[in-house]
Formats: sequence, C-alpha cells, structure tokens
Amino acid sequence: MSPPGPTALVQVPEQLELLVEKLADLSQQDRELVIRAARRRRRSKVELNPVPWEVLWRSSGIVSLGGDAVEDTNAIYDV
Repeated sequence: MSPPGPTALVQVPEQLELLVEKLADLSQQDRELVIRAARRRRRSKVELNPVPWEVLWRSSGIVSLGGDAVEDTNAIYDV
C-alpha cells in the first residue's frame, strides 16, 4: 500500500485543526521554517525520568573522585 498522495485527505485530531489552518496560511518557506524550529526544539528538550530513592542510595559511593571541596576552594582563591 502506497502512502497517501498530497491531495489525499488527512485526518487530524480536532484539537490540532487550528494549527493546521494556521500552517496552511503560511508560505511554503515559513511553513518549513516552523517545522524545522519545532524539530529543533523537540531535540533540545531534556526529558528527565524519575529514579527511585533506593537506586540512588545504592549507587552512591560507586565512583570516588576524591578531593576536598574546602581545600580546592582555598586553592582557587588563595592564588
């Protein structure tokens, strides 16, 4: 089965109808600009997934970077 052609009717959810109308009123160049901006925004969005406290607690101490925050701070400001 081939994808619908450009003249085929595409059904969109009712809440998106206004968006479709606004996009249809734009020039092809502006429409492409909006689509690129939306894709860029979607890629730049950070999605955080909550982690149970038990997992965080078990993972503490796995990596030890060492160092002393007070000593490091003093070294920075006592130049």
